[in-house]
Amino acid sequence: MRNYIQKTSQNNNSSIERLKEISSWVSSVLDLDQLLELIIEKATLMMQAKASSLLLLDKKTRKLYFKVATGEKKDEVRKYEINLGQGIAGYVAEKGEPLLIQDVTKDPRWYKKISESTGFETKSIACVPMKMNGDIIGVVEIIDKEDGSPIKPQDMRLLTVFADLASQAISSAQKIDKVRRENRDLREELSQKYQIVGESPALKKVISDAFKVANSKTSTMILGESGTGKELLARLIHKAGARKEEPLVIINCAALPDTLLEAELFGYEKGAFTGATSRKIGKFEIADGGTIFLDEIGEMSPG
Repeated sequence: MRNYIQKTSQNNNSSIERLKEISSWVSSVLDLDQLLELIIEKATLMMQAKASSLLLLDKKTRKLYFKVATGEKKDEVRKYEINLGQGIAGYVAEKGEPLLIQDVTKDPRWYKKISESTGFETKSIACVPMKMNGDIIGVVEIIDKEDGSPIKPQDMRLLTVFADLASQAISSAQKIDKVRRENRDLREELSQKYQIVGESPALKKVISDAFKVANSKTSTMILGESGTGKELLARLIHKAGARKEEPLVIINCAALPDTLLEAELFGYEKGAFTGATSRKIGKFEIADGGTIFLDEIGEMSPG
């Protein structure tokens, strides 16, 4: 009995460590297809199943299609689709409840066409729903144990954990995709608003770089001849960043005499020099928290 308890404890600890490892993948692996493959492969290995699969629900067609499949017949299985409510997977997707069938031949819900067509003999199956924000998005299932033993309730609990991980991975991927679309739309909107028009690879790279630096805290140098749109690009960077609600101050340094440049940029206090009858706020102070663009800075005197 003591040896059994120790062995069970070791197995549980091993399972927990593996699940922690898989959980870290959800936030670190950017390729969704690769991540789902890893999750299902680990589920198959940990539960010692002969085969497993992840099916996603197409709400428009109301069909389940195989996104991931393992086992000796995985390539043939991927070709099939299952109607919502059809078979074990379709039933679970429709009802939203897990299902464990120890002998599929005695269950009227069993859809045997796939097994008969592929030649894969199925005895038992465990299937759990995948949910996202309360909606069913698919199912995860395992078929038979490698050693012929029955699928246990603890296998169902573990399978549910894997289904949740897969759902989280899909949710994260959708959020990333949404942010990418919003960034693309914002780029197009701001480019049109600030009249930055063009399709050349060079211009697209400049605009892409502008969005990359928009939320950085480092200073940015914009190089270009007079009249090439440096100010437009500066406005784009300001509006695309976190400082967009703060002031944008633009100064044409070439238009300021050397004698006034320091006072314009940094301001002065009342009585600081003859004629300073009141306090003047400098452009840097006005732009505090926002953006200051020093146009034609190369025209300033080094002194």
